[in-house]
Amino acid sequence: MSTLKKTMKHLLVWSMLMAVAGSMAAPTLAAENVPNAANNPYAAEEARIHEVLQTVMEKHLNSQLDVKRLTDGAIRGLLEETGDLYTTYFTNEEFEEFYNNLEGTFVGIGVYIQQENNKLLIESVFEGSTAAKAGLRAGDEIIAVDGKRVAGQSIEQVTEWMKGEVGSSIELTIKRAGKEQIVSLMREALQFSPVDSVMLDNKIGYMVLYTFSENSAEVFRKHLAKLRKDGMKGLILDLRDNGGGYLDAALEIADEFIDKGALVYVKDRSGKRTAIMAKSGAISLPVVVLVNGGTASASEVLTGALQDYNVAKIVGTKTFGKGTVQELVPLKQGGILKLTIEEYFSPKLRKINGHGITPDIIVENPNEQVIKAISYLHGSTALVLHSNGTASVAGIPAGESVAKKIDGKWFIALRPFAQLYGCQVYWDASQEIATMRCGETVRKYPSKNNAYVRNEKGVLWLSLEKLDSDFPSILVETRGDNLFVYVK
Repeated sequence: MSTLKKTMKHLLVWSMLMAVAGSMAAPTLAAENVPNAANNPYAAEEARIHEVLQTVMEKHLNSQLDVKRLTDGAIRGLLEETGDLYTTYFTNEEFEEFYNNLEGTFVGIGVYIQQENNKLLIESVFEGSTAAKAGLRAGDEIIAVDGKRVAGQSIEQVTEWMKGEVGSSIELTIKRAGKEQIVSLMREALQFSPVDSVMLDNKIGYMVLYTFSENSAEVFRKHLAKLRKDGMKGLILDLRDNGGGYLDAALEIADEFIDKGALVYVKDRSGKRTAIMAKSGAISLPVVVLVNGGTASASEVLTGALQDYNVAKIVGTKTFGKGTVQELVPLKQGGILKLTIEEYFSPKLRKINGHGITPDIIVENPNEQVIKAISYLHGSTALVLHSNGTASVAGIPAGESVAKKIDGKWFIALRPFAQLYGCQVYWDASQEIATMRCGETVRKYPSKNNAYVRNEKGVLWLSLEKLDSDFPSILVETRGDNLFVYVK
């Protein structure tokens, strides 16, 4: 389907990488290297740069200046003068980091970590990773890394401790079921999956696209096929904070839903506009796309196409507004340019660059965005309290962030619950009273000497029994061993 050559990738990339200074042998500063003005229209300006570089290297007080770093800086200064944030220069080392970031490759043990209630927990474990083979599980608490206690440390600091070279060893002290144990692991090269998916209640498929890497479209199709095989009736496509990647990948995914017509228009520097067309054939399925201010570039190509053809409802907040195409240009003397060469427009010729895409349904709160998407597709938005003490929302595990058992009874975290279901919670610090409004009902809850309320490190928990009795708009239903909490 794509008209773009694989040998020279066209990128739509939002993220910028931190510079990593390289060191290479200094080039010879010989006069014969200066191009002749007779056959080079830029010769005079190149001669100015050459003269400055040579003068600095020969006369500056600091005789230890690195000519490679000076040259890299001069190139970056030149590109800054284009006024284009997305035209950049990479050293070979920086490009390797940039490419790994785009493709989701990294060195580690294969865990996602999160901070919850001042604890550092393993959120999930990569299938087949060294962490999975060592038996680490979601919910394990990390106590120490190589003997260094994590208490009081930021998640960023602990992540730094866990980094290292391929093949190097690391020891994690974890706590599970109240018991600490030390697990020895070896770091390995890993790759993030660009796509994750899960089937929610009522057969609503939920798919997250993290980036548009080279294999994103292929992985997307595999997840889509599995969800459809499992009886999916509607799809939520989450593009929030997806900053872009390969244009080809975004167009291939758009082509899955669009039967015919232009997927995108691109305009070059001469003003020539070219349409990239869809292949014949598309799936028919109710789709909601979730977007926010971090949805950029290739994500906006996909969002714009689905919105223009009315094959998906867009929910969330306005997208970033990056509508230009970059090309990677390897340089003969080393280094790589990422150069803006085209601007793209939606199938209805809407300008994206600097404007973004406005959703069909604007929802500010991230949690409410998911609930709105599920509701639009007629899925279940129930909070399910399972007999084993866990909770889930519409089939998505909620951990202890929304509900948990205290002394054998279910308690609900007021503010997260309110954010999920469009209620409001206000806190009066002077009187230590929480006020909750849900539907037309308003209730006040003193946090002191109240058997129905628990205040744990600033998080206010209300007993499910009290919540159910106080609010007519909240319904608690027993099904088997589980409880289902609905908000009308």
